[in-house]
Amino acid sequence: MKTQLKKITALLLAAVMALSVTACGGGGDDKNADAGDRTVIYYAASYVTAQVRDAYLELVKTYNDGQGKEDGVYVQMTENSGGIAGLDSALRSNYMYDVLQLNDDEYKALAMQGGNYFKALDEYLTEDAKAAMNWSDIPASLVNRFRFNTKADENNIFQAGAGAELLALPNGSNPQVLFYNKAILEQCGINIISVPESELEAYNSANSASIKAHGYAEYKEAPYADAKSSKNEAGEFVYKVFNECIAMNWDELRCVARAMQKQYGYEYGYMSEWWFSHGWSVGGDCIGWNDETSEYELALTDKQANYLALTDITVNGTNYAKGDVLFYEDKTFLNENASELQALSGKVYALPSTYDAILEFNRLGVPADKDADTGIKGYGVAPSTTTNRAARFTSGKDCPFLIEYFSNAESYKGILGDDLGMTLPAQYREYVGGSTYTNGGNEYLKVIGESYDGAVFTGDLHMEGDAAIVGESTTASEASGLFVPANTKNQNYEEAFKFISWAAGPEGQAILAKGNAAVPNQTTYGLGDYAKAEERTIPNMWAGAYVAQKADIGDYTYFTSLTWITEWSQTFNSDVRAGKMTLTAFMDAKKEVADTTLKGMNIRINGR
Repeated sequence: MKTQLKKITALLLAAVMALSVTACGGGGDDKNADAGDRTVIYYAASYVTAQVRDAYLELVKTYNDGQGKEDGVYVQMTENSGGIAGLDSALRSNYMYDVLQLNDDEYKALAMQGGNYFKALDEYLTEDAKAAMNWSDIPASLVNRFRFNTKADENNIFQAGAGAELLALPNGSNPQVLFYNKAILEQCGINIISVPESELEAYNSANSASIKAHGYAEYKEAPYADAKSSKNEAGEFVYKVFNECIAMNWDELRCVARAMQKQYGYEYGYMSEWWFSHGWSVGGDCIGWNDETSEYELALTDKQANYLALTDITVNGTNYAKGDVLFYEDKTFLNENASELQALSGKVYALPSTYDAILEFNRLGVPADKDADTGIKGYGVAPSTTTNRAARFTSGKDCPFLIEYFSNAESYKGILGDDLGMTLPAQYREYVGGSTYTNGGNEYLKVIGESYDGAVFTGDLHMEGDAAIVGESTTASEASGLFVPANTKNQNYEEAFKFISWAAGPEGQAILAKGNAAVPNQTTYGLGDYAKAEERTIPNMWAGAYVAQKADIGDYTYFTSLTWITEWSQTFNSDVRAGKMTLTAFMDAKKEVADTTLKGMNIRINGR
């Protein structure tokens, strides 16, 4: 499911990294001449590539020249361009590094070995420390990926996520975003704007405009001054508007992708290796916890409804705010307890099932003459395989939209220059009257201001009371964490925490963000000064910061082994997405073997 390039690189560099960690000795006394009487902290930083190296050097220098003097701490960093090998033995005793940086897909296997490799940081996370870090401004999903109990429970299960011990401070986030080619959109007569949904009302008032809350929309009348008209797929002259600060809904995504093919001759309109933004938007997932068996099961085609909270509610002991989508366990609880669901009548809204979301995602790549499931044809607007997807996108010829990690923005910018755009992955969003209509057997996007079946399509969001029927804007992200090893030579735990809490705080995150490889963990800064800074060369950094708020670990990071994925993903990616096997036939063939493999994973992820 995830490209293995980073992992392969880490393996190739393993021998070099091991030598780096063991031979450098965290630096020598000559490197600590400026430390004075301060405590020297040795910091092993991983994946410090050429793209981010200057930012990491500035991070350490800024701390040593400033906050480090007040803390009585001096940091000596050993940088590694890849992963760090040999940690399973090095962390057992007398480890020479006081701070260790690991990715979220690396640490769990270490945490499960003996239970004493990492210090739990909760005891150091005082109210003063939280205030200095703006702790409440860090997304819970980002923090929870580094929560893990290093001792198994009575059922030999390791609890992870919400409620578990905090083993690291999150060091920014690298979310998947939707890249697009501005030149292609403009050549197709699409007007591009950049107005967050929360600012639309003020924008419309200030500009005598009538923009609606859509990622992509077509208007009968010009929605703002200087908008240009062009023909749509139905042959009508309309005003096409693409708003890079609002996610397209599923209908808008497939319609604009199809228009790119049929109307403008591009091979495809959209590419994505990952299903996350579709499935997670409505609360679906590829696995679901079975309370009766205390095991995970493959849940890709779960046909039970998902639910949106229309007001602040508590379900099965979990608190939800208005607009939140319920987790798998809680929506299952409601579906299996009719009285509980009835008690919440008018307080929850039924969303599409996981099956609906995965089917919609698959149909994008299944050819239009093949079945995605029995009697349900594909759309054929995306390639069934995403091999060489970056080259196909950056060529400017094959496909104008690509889901990929934010960290790729800098390299894409180097190729596409000012033609590179960035927006949010597709999201489940309902509009009054629906988004599409059918004419002559063909599907078209409804035009705002036009009449359909005697009613004018306003483009307004479907509301239930004061709650918009909108799913989560989310997808997967990668993240590194700053750990404090327990079995260190010097056991300078408090001093190490002083440094990592500064690095994970506003000042440290502002410095690291300069590398353009990760979004800062501070939400307010990410959506504010970070996104608006004039020196930012990457377009619409706001989109990366926005989607990072709800982004979570991808399925490849759930456990310590990928065997549970390989049991089904190869068939899913090669046959199902190409229309060679229906989704139902796939589950009939793969669910049992996937469930069997899941029994050996020994980790339960809470708060998903």
